[in-house]
Amino acid sequence: MVKVPWDRLAAESPKVSEALVTMLVLRLRERARAVDGSGGDGGRDLFEDAEDGELVVYEAKSFTGRMTAVRRRQVVGSLVSAARHQPDHWDLLVPIDHNPAELLWFEGLREQFPFIRHWRGRSWLDEKFAAHPDLVRYALQESGDYILDRVAEARAERDVLLGGVPDYLERASALHARAQEISPHYALHTTLGADGQTVVHLTPKGAAPDGQTAVRFTGRVRFPAGDEQETARRRQFEETMRFGGEVELTADNLAETRLAGPAELGLERLTLAGVRITSPRQEVTPPLRGQVIVQQPSGLPVASLSVAFTHRVLGTDGGTLYGSDMTGLMRVQARFHRRDLSGQLKFSFVPPETAMPTALVPVLRLIAESQPSRFMTLVFAGDSSDGLRAPITTGMTPPGWEEGEARFWADAYNDLARLQSRTSQYFPVPDDFTRQDVREVKEVHALLDGEEIVLRGETVSVEVISAEGLDQLADIRGGTFRLTAGYESMIFTIGDHQIDLGPCTETYTMDKILNMKEARRELAEQGHAKVIMRLAERFPAVRYLGDERPE
Repeated sequence: MVKVPWDRLAAESPKVSEALVTMLVLRLRERARAVDGSGGDGGRDLFEDAEDGELVVYEAKSFTGRMTAVRRRQVVGSLVSAARHQPDHWDLLVPIDHNPAELLWFEGLREQFPFIRHWRGRSWLDEKFAAHPDLVRYALQESGDYILDRVAEARAERDVLLGGVPDYLERASALHARAQEISPHYALHTTLGADGQTVVHLTPKGAAPDGQTAVRFTGRVRFPAGDEQETARRRQFEETMRFGGEVELTADNLAETRLAGPAELGLERLTLAGVRITSPRQEVTPPLRGQVIVQQPSGLPVASLSVAFTHRVLGTDGGTLYGSDMTGLMRVQARFHRRDLSGQLKFSFVPPETAMPTALVPVLRLIAESQPSRFMTLVFAGDSSDGLRAPITTGMTPPGWEEGEARFWADAYNDLARLQSRTSQYFPVPDDFTRQDVREVKEVHALLDGEEIVLRGETVSVEVISAEGLDQLADIRGGTFRLTAGYESMIFTIGDHQIDLGPCTETYTMDKILNMKEARRELAEQGHAKVIMRLAERFPAVRYLGDERPE
């Protein structure tokens, strides 16, 4: 059975993932309608006017993994938008099978949004797509533009082509086949742009065309001076020509330019509203492996990361290699210049939905150590040269992160990885891993090292079930009272995971009872009472593993 690659679509083309779900609903629900979201859908990008007159709103999300706090806020935002239309029902369609905590959160939203109906997760979606494999093939074989265009077509079919779709499909298929026949050198297909214009895609069928088979510009491409946007476009155009990449030119840029190519295409007769130039991506087989190293000016390495380059694009002066580290968390672009053998490295950090702590540490170390005044070197495997070396001009701290935050989390995930190794329990970093959790992990390490830790707090509560016990506590006025509590097992909870640390002992020293009168009254009325005592400042409460106090 062909399955939808939810994780890949969410990472590379979230709009395509949502578009596929939209197409499924349009297939399953005859009265469903899709609204063009580009003009502001107001929370009704996919809805159904049911036969009984009820309004049903469907919300498609591309999320995979877990429903994090950020994603939950997005869902609530969608609910707020949908509420303006007073729907009778609202369904969430997302490729995540909820866990008990997520279901509890989702059902709790009904207090504010009573129209919430279903959470349709990955299992439900996979079951429905299994009956419609043609939709799945869009995700596996076609471009993102193609899939989004199919949604637009489905919308048009519902709106204006009732009864005429079979004829339209037959004619469109014949026209598409004819378009491929007229050009032996290029594959053609069309889409509709954001403004309704027709976009023609020309893709070489074989090796890069040359001579009379190439698409050529004659004349001059111009970029108006004094315009920051045009200055940036010019820079991108020059870089695309020299090193490969992608650039879009407008009609103003092409006013003095003539487009030419194979005669059968008739490009000379076109009036261009714009052109997108994209360098063909060439697969690097086998991947080109290397090491990215952060160095002090003296050459001393302070951090490194293994990378592999899988694709490249070429230009007149050199090219650009595209790759990532072994986990895919850090993406790398290496631009190389053939003439002077120089290079330039660009990095982008992609925060993961879920990852093991050991996978995050090397990437965060590289981010933390990549500081201006240091150098970055790329050394390829098997290359005896010194590699590409360049000064670091800009720090790599991700947007929204504070200075030093990458180092903090690198240390935190390293501590979590060591704890997993010590306890032989391995799990991804919890979605809600906080700074408080970081402190508690450090404390667990101290306990495992045989140390005692100081417990936070200023008071301790003791449950008393007899007047004799309460009298014994009352006798400690003016002195101190030590309480030792032993536990058969100390359970450390982090996220959805629990780690059993074995027997544990806690010792408290109190010097004052804070609620004796209230405790006596409570004991008389209820047969038990809670006594609140102040911890002695000179003797802090401590916890340690085992029965014997460490030296």
